[in-house]
Amino acid sequence: MLREVFSQTGANSRVLQTDGEDMQNRDHSCFFSAAHAAKDSGIALGLGKEAGLNLPLATATKKQYDRMVKEGLGELDKSGIAELTFKGRHKSKKKKTK
Repeated sequence: MLREVFSQTGANSRVLQTDGEDMQNRDHSCFFSAAHAAKDSGIALGLGKEAGLNLPLATATKKQYDRMVKEGLGELDKSGIAELTFKGRHKSKKKKTK
């Protein structure tokens, strides 16, 4: 229902159209891996920095792809970002501190 609502609002996006169902169904067959997305995001951020651009959304995206790689999810499709986003889907390798 959430995908349907978003598709009717300003939250609609190409990612929602191409990856939304895969994210919901946890089908992360690899078409473009998170590891590749992390690499490409780094290249884009480097080019942006050279041009004097501040790209906070691109920076946040790179951090999430880097986290996927660190968590052993780098070979999933980029839609696998949902494994980090939705509560209870992925147990982080980070040690919990008290």
